[in-house]
Amino acid sequence: MRKVLILGATGSIGTTALNAVRDGKLDVKITGLAARHNEDKLKALADEFDCPYIINDDSEKLDAFIASSDSDIALNGIAGSPGLEASLMCIKHSVDLALANKESVVMGGSFLFESAQKNGAKIIPVDSEHSAIYNLLRGHEDEVSKLVITASGGPFLNRRDLENVTVEEACSHPTWKMGRKISIDSSTLANKGLEVIEAGFLFNMPAEKIEVTIHRQSIVHSMIRLENGAVYAQLSPPDMTLPIISALNDGHQDLHNVVNPLSFEDLTLTFSSWDRNQFPLLSLAYNVLSGKAAYPIAFNAADEVAVSAFIEGRIRYTQIAEVVERVLDHDWSESAHSFEEIKHYDSLARERASSCLASF
Repeated sequence: MRKVLILGATGSIGTTALNAVRDGKLDVKITGLAARHNEDKLKALADEFDCPYIINDDSEKLDAFIASSDSDIALNGIAGSPGLEASLMCIKHSVDLALANKESVVMGGSFLFESAQKNGAKIIPVDSEHSAIYNLLRGHEDEVSKLVITASGGPFLNRRDLENVTVEEACSHPTWKMGRKISIDSSTLANKGLEVIEAGFLFNMPAEKIEVTIHRQSIVHSMIRLENGAVYAQLSPPDMTLPIISALNDGHQDLHNVVNPLSFEDLTLTFSSWDRNQFPLLSLAYNVLSGKAAYPIAFNAADEVAVSAFIEGRIRYTQIAEVVERVLDHDWSESAHSFEEIKHYDSLARERASSCLASF
């Protein structure tokens, strides 16, 4: 039986994973639960699943906990840039990583994967788009010409006047129920930009071989184009249970009835291109992936600062992209070769973003 550690246990990813284990969809032993808040809930979960627990408010505590948990795989559902350090801790202790924290890949880049290889740890993507590609690529690694990532288009796909968008409107995602940061990123397609960068590192693909297509139904999660012209796709209901369970399982046991099968009796699937003028952050993400080095770190940091300022009412919705673009208009061509260097570039980008905010 696989031993599983869950980081961010009380968030949406952790809750979905624990519900699946509770419902018998995956037979594993929960060896550790970590969360930053909700101590009472965490204690209740620790009692229910008969495992140790930790409040994830101290990196030294977390590192020791990961080392002593004797886990085979960790699900990293920590939100935002703090998830990178937790990912690196798991890798350091040779714990495989079911990775729902895309910032780990965007910020960590090549350093993250070099560390994983050095320590014999496997990185398995949990994002529904990358989970689909991960499974579609099996047996076709040498035949792929392009990756195709789908995007719902968010709540403003057909809206042109975005000057007076409110936080509530930006958080009204048409398909998924998520936190405010990721919901706002989905409305600007910054989240899809992060996923493009993530796909580039996960699957060693250049920017020009990654497509994004608008697919409102969120049924087709990703596709791969083969050199012979065929396109393979993964279809399932918009439910994170399947990618989470698939990553934690990673072929160790047969899975049955994880999600309800699709019915084709009344199913409409549509696809369309995205407007580069309406979604400048996705355009910027392609440039960032092409440049690599510290550009992905700067992109992520600037977006986090800008979205936070929008939530707090300090800037308008349309100024989120302006902040990110201004921060990227700088030389980020030096690469980070350690966690300390990643933190250095992250801090520099946040300082530049804060200076941009002061000018509005």
